[in-house]
Amino acid sequence: MVLGVVCLLLLVGGFPLVGAPQVYRSGVMLALGIAAALLALWGGWRIGAGLRARLVIGLICTFFAGAGIVVLCQYGSKAVQYAMQGGVMWFGALGMLCTATVGGLFTAIFGYFSYRLMNRRLWLAGIHWSLFVLALGSYLDFCGEVNASAQLPSNGRVTVCEVMTTEGEKVLLPFTLRVDSFTASYYGDESYSLYRRDGEEWTLLGHPEVMVDCLKFEDELWAMEDLQSSPGMPQPFLLLPGEGEQPDRLLMRNERPVKDYAAACHIETEYRGRKEVQDEVVRVNSPLQCKGWMIYLNSYSPMSSSTLVTLHLRKAPGRFFALLGMVGVILCTACWCWWPREDKNSTDKELAA
Repeated sequence: MVLGVVCLLLLVGGFPLVGAPQVYRSGVMLALGIAAALLALWGGWRIGAGLRARLVIGLICTFFAGAGIVVLCQYGSKAVQYAMQGGVMWFGALGMLCTATVGGLFTAIFGYFSYRLMNRRLWLAGIHWSLFVLALGSYLDFCGEVNASAQLPSNGRVTVCEVMTTEGEKVLLPFTLRVDSFTASYYGDESYSLYRRDGEEWTLLGHPEVMVDCLKFEDELWAMEDLQSSPGMPQPFLLLPGEGEQPDRLLMRNERPVKDYAAACHIETEYRGRKEVQDEVVRVNSPLQCKGWMIYLNSYSPMSSSTLVTLHLRKAPGRFFALLGMVGVILCTACWCWWPREDKNSTDKELAA
């Protein structure tokens, strides 16, 4: 019944015509979420009756097996990255490979223990407890989440150490951040358009041919280096003043669809009184993490000499528990669906033991 009411409120908040998104942060939704989380915790305890020790140990082994997979993937990719650089980086690649091997051993050993301890009923209890952990992470985010934004030019000269939150408060960051460079890739090749001014409007005359270092239209040539950039113009342009009865013309580069863009960030922080430097590249849907803060790349806008990059900074104290609960729900649900069934006699023997 509680889950039914929660689903009803979710529908009310997300209805496309007369939805009220404010209901998601209302007191009723918060109370129902706490009630559903406590019921999920109690339900997992009831389902695991008689096998609660196996349930707890099995879930711990599953956690370590999953952590081993993460270590194997993260440090394995670092080992490949260092090995490709060659030279003295081979020693770093060897160290990363050893750590990745430890992660693989964790996965094999604790995965075997989890396989021996868990059954379908215990995986169902694990689903309920994972829902509780997910709700716990969401509640911690609700109470302590901080969202802020920062705009930095990609010239490597401007740093930021404090940001303004969405509530208008200044927050001091535990690190300093700057953007050294910005790159963007586009679909298709560069193309240009030539316009003629007719009164208050601009009429398209055609598309000049792109040469090696110049543009050609009929019998006229223009050097690409003559094109200028301006904050009010989205693309480089060249204004061609008219002479006599010939009207003004405008040569402009056409805007291409963006394929991907990334910003190279330089982060400086301190660890036990020692300065640490981190140079990373942030992309869309590939944020950076530093001192509990997540740094997302939101958008950008061209400037005269560089690019103005908009970053979103988020501190979420419940992120670990939320991710742990999500992965737990997915894993436990898959195991509950496809785990081999046990006969009733073997289950009764386990309970008796």
